[in-house]
Amino acid sequence: MIKNFTWPLKTASREIEVTRLYPEFMMELPDAERGIHELDATICIGCGSCARVCPNSCIEMVHFKFGNPLKNKKMQFPQIDYGRCMFCGLCVDECPVECLKMGKKVIMAGWERKDIVKGPDFLATKRFSAKEVADLEAEAKRIAAEKAAAKKAAAKDAAAAGDKKPAKEGANAEKKKAVAKPAEGGAS
Repeated sequence: MIKNFTWPLKTASREIEVTRLYPEFMMELPDAERGIHELDATICIGCGSCARVCPNSCIEMVHFKFGNPLKNKKMQFPQIDYGRCMFCGLCVDECPVECLKMGKKVIMAGWERKDIVKGPDFLATKRFSAKEVADLEAEAKRIAAEKAAAKKAAAKDAAAAGDKKPAKEGANAEKKKAVAKPAEGGAS
């Protein structure tokens, strides 16, 4: 009977942890676990098919500067709102270049709602450095300049060839008019 009175005093005097912020060790996850997405920004083309196929509309395409400007001209990459995501994997299946994958990281807790909206800076497991992006942008400008020069040269060649064509076209037009002109006095 005395034991019944002493037990509450013992438990009240020591500190008991009721909640913890995180577990001390993570359980082993299965291979098919669908956790936080992983983005390979080096191959993403910014097509937005992941955002279009998402049934909860939790993916939005946003600007990210460490991608590939040769492949992704708009530099648009996915930003995912994990408060709305149901981890169905449709975005991963729809990606034409397979740059979006389901990862094994499952802890996405935060103190505010905005903490669970993860942008490409968080999702990108592979990205270019600032120097590599600058080199790729210079390469993209060089390629654009070459295309513009080739287009200008083609237009110049077409203009030069166009000066010769009107004479031939004029002769052909006269022949067509003569053929198309009905003979006079024909049957009515």
